[in-house]
Amino acid sequence: MFISNIRNSRLMDIEHKIGVAASRTLMSAFVFLVFSLLKIYFGYFSGLPILIADGVHNFADFLMFIAAYIGLRLSLIGPTKNFRYGLYKAENLSAFLMSIFIIYAVYEIFLEGIKFTIPKYPAIGITIQAISLIADLALAIWLGNMKLKQVSLINAETLHNYEDSILSLIVLIGILMLNYGLKYPYYAVLFITIAIILYQVVIILKDSTLALLDATDKRIERIVDESVKEIKEISGYHDLRVRKAGPYYFIELHLELPPNVSVRKADKITDELEKRIKEKEPLVVLFNPHVEPSEIKKQTRVLILIDSDGKVSNFSQASQVVITEIETQKISVMDNPLKKIERRKLPALLDFIKEQGASIVITNRIEEPVLLALFGAGVEVYLSDDQDYRTALNRLKTDQLKPTEIKENI
Repeated sequence: MFISNIRNSRLMDIEHKIGVAASRTLMSAFVFLVFSLLKIYFGYFSGLPILIADGVHNFADFLMFIAAYIGLRLSLIGPTKNFRYGLYKAENLSAFLMSIFIIYAVYEIFLEGIKFTIPKYPAIGITIQAISLIADLALAIWLGNMKLKQVSLINAETLHNYEDSILSLIVLIGILMLNYGLKYPYYAVLFITIAIILYQVVIILKDSTLALLDATDKRIERIVDESVKEIKEISGYHDLRVRKAGPYYFIELHLELPPNVSVRKADKITDELEKRIKEKEPLVVLFNPHVEPSEIKKQTRVLILIDSDGKVSNFSQASQVVITEIETQKISVMDNPLKKIERRKLPALLDFIKEQGASIVITNRIEEPVLLALFGAGVEVYLSDDQDYRTALNRLKTDQLKPTEIKENI
């Protein structure tokens, strides 16, 4: 209950900060809109194509921040009756359409920009661009103060504002060069400005397209792989699927657990895996594991307890132990070392099984404390009433033997 309360508190804190971030994102969007209109208007009025280009770039920022605001707000609503996965892809669709528009606009501005003309009123452009530079830095610091490092969208917005401040500085230098008739340095600045805008737009276009096509995310796949390896009870996983919608992630996979794991234990294991994944990336909003028993691998070593006649026996009565490997089918027989031990038999048993590298034990009877100890050590136990151990081994290979499960009330 205490851990659950901590988790809920963290989630509420993140949701509160997302709400605040959404409000700041919306305010930032309208700041970009104001500068976009000012730059485009005074760019045409003053004869400054490079200022118009930066104005279009600010309009792209406005649309991008509106899309981010929509994504953040929709994330607080969550899935609905008709949209089971939520409406998060609205952000990706908006970003995709915006990118197509900006690429065309940049092309038109480039054609105008290469027409080198001395501006009529350069002072206006210089003033607006200087104010824009200060505003970009102020917005970057303001968003950065959110201290919400888990939300990658906020980090991207902060980084983008710092990039915008650099671009504003470049455009400011370009206007000064244009004013003093420095043609070729101006062209260089114009090309750099266009290249930066296109680079940012291509990244947005790529990310939104991949999200709309449900492309996987390698970073999230690595997080899942690391988290799975941290939990020793998990034998493996396959069919991992990661999809992104807006800034959020959906994960589906098949988890392989030992066949003797109870339903309650499997539920605890999957809850622990989900917790570890979300600690590394809180923007995972859906984790859907499908649990299935792990298969007996060819390299599995099997320990069979037998009596002097080769019949399947148990730890207390077996005179011998058979060790075999599924792949090589080599069989070795040794005396049961536990017969000579009078005290602390259970620790000795665990040490012996670990020393032999066995992950499966076949016996005709087992006590609950021993079963619990073996289960805790990751060893599967199969009960067999077969007279001959070879028959029991063949039944294991053909999945005719079923693993012993822990009782729920144990």
